[in-house]
Order: sequence, then structure tokens, then C-alpha cells
Amino acid sequence: MAKQRKNSPGFEESVARLEEIIRLTEAPVTELEDMIALVEEGNKLIRHCRGILHNAELRIQTLSNPETAQEEQDGAEPDDPDTNEFSLT
Repeated sequence: MAKQRKNSPGFEESVARLEEIIRLTEAPVTELEDMIALVEEGNKLIRHCRGILHNAELRIQTLSNPETAQEEQDGAEPDDPDTNEFSLT
């Protein structure tokens, strides 16, 4: 099973809560302060989900091509001539 921080919701749970937040914000009876709190919670969940997806993408890249994934993790472009060990100049 994937590692997660304690008390941190999983991806599916976060998406389900985001869907619930959307329904609540579309309801005409939601008060302004509640709406603001829901939007703030939704933004946190979106960042959380993006982090999960980013980590999953890195894991997939590592499995597909370990060298390229390491270069991208280090912030270098795989085809960047400045990062190649061999140079003609």
C-alpha cells in the first residue's frame, strides 16, 4: 500500500470530498461564510490531489525510465545539452 501521512486523506477520498464541496457551493442556501470556508477547503484538497498525482507520475517515470526520471527530479531537462556529461566544446 502507498505511504501517506497519518490523517491525510487518499486521492479517491479527496476527490469525493471535492465533489461534495461543489454540490454544496452550488446550493442556493449556502451562506457566504460557509461558501468561503468550502472554497478554502477545496483549494487545499486540490493542492493535495495534485501532489499525489505528481508523486504518482514520478514513480511511473522511474519505472519506465529511471535515468530520465532522476534528471527531471533534479530539475534538469533530459535533452538539455548543458546536463550531458559528454561535450564537444
